[in-house]
Amino acid sequence: MDINRADREHAAKVVNFFWGRGTATPETVNESVIRVAVDALDQANVCSDSMDLVPRPAGIVRPDPKWAMKQIRKVAQRINEGNTSVYHICKVRIESVYKTEIRMALEGLI
Repeated sequence: MDINRADREHAAKVVNFFWGRGTATPETVNESVIRVAVDALDQANVCSDSMDLVPRPAGIVRPDPKWAMKQIRKVAQRINEGNTSVYHICKVRIESVYKTEIRMALEGLI
């Protein structure tokens, strides 16, 4: 697979988003890095989609039906808007799960 400069730059940005600035440069991106980055993005999207379905906390008091319906409406609205942001908790999970694999890919070990 021939990877052009622009694709290498995009892949490096994704790697640096999850594992910190300076983790990857376009020169260190190879096929394995791209594979790990794609897997990480896929899992981040699955996690974020799941988080969109979680109602926001009501506090200490047991939620009443009006609060529950309000939360359901908000979840539905986020789904309808195509909210594709990555939740911080999802980013942290991806960072830890794929840490070893991305480092090995950047070093050309896998």
